[in-house]
Order: sequence, then C-alpha cells, then structure tokens
Amino acid sequence: MAKSKTIRATPNVLKCAKVLREALKSLPAGEAKTRAMRAIDYLDRTFSGEPQPNRGIFCPVDKGIVREP
Repeated sequence: MAKSKTIRATPNVLKCAKVLREALKSLPAGEAKTRAMRAIDYLDRTFSGEPQPNRGIFCPVDKGIVREP
C-alpha cells in the first residue's frame, strides 16, 4: 500500500465517474441500479475528501455503500 492514503481525483478519474453516472441512468430500476448509485455516491464522497469508513481498510458490507446480495 502507498504511504499516502490520499486518493487523487485526477481529471480523468472524475471524467470516468461522470461517464458511469450517465450510464447509470439507463439501468432499469432495481437492485443493480440501487447498488450502482450507492457505489457512485461513495466515490463522489471519497473524491471530495470525505474520510472513508474504517480508514478504507476494507469495504464495510451492509453500511449503505455497496451491499452484498
């Protein structure tokens, strides 16, 4: 793991998130769309500098980020 735990939201990373957000609009309503929306929201919060839960050590399942089926 890198010494810095800072995630750099470079312009290309932000553009990718924007493309994913647009693609998300075409998904039909349901579990897949809900999970994708949560994942994009989580990335947006992370890119804005909000600290990650558990310092980003692991994905906190069932905490509203990306829930396992």
